Amino acid sequence: MMVKSLLAALAAGVLVPSAANAATVSAIRPEGVAEALKNLGYTAELARDASGDPLINADIGGWQAALLFYECNPKTHDGCQSLQFVANFTPEKKFTAEDALRFNRNTRFASVSIGKDQSVMMTWDLVTGKGIDLEVFSNSVDMFRSAMDTLGTEVFK
Repeated sequence: MMVKSLLAALAAGVLVPSAANAATVSAIRPEGVAEALKNLGYTAELARDASGDPLINADIGGWQAALLFYECNPKTHDGCQSLQFVANFTPEKKFTAEDALRFNRNTRFASVSIGKDQSVMMTWDLVTGKGIDLEVFSNSVDMFRSAMDTLGTEVFK
């Protein structure tokens, strides 16, 4: 099933074959990022942020998340080079600055912060440049989902 999805994505041009003939995912092609998420079994809706840069609203493992695009051309809003996965939580139980520091120490690549309203935000950065292997992208998404699962157990009853 995954092979058929990947072949269909390659045929549609949303994933670009690299020199090693492996499918790649790049922030340069936001539609390809959205399609890769869908092929991994998640929902992904391509949109634009307030400045005009691409944005993907996604459901990853039952959690609402957004993928923000960075290092885009400021005039044309294309040619983006990196992604930031973002998840926001409104905690049901106390989550302190010490909890955030512990989480950051124990969760590689994630960064958790607490807002003035006590909301909890987790970010996860991913540089794609001209493209990263689909398997690397998939692993990054899985690690982000796992980090959301862990954080969810800490902020919800």
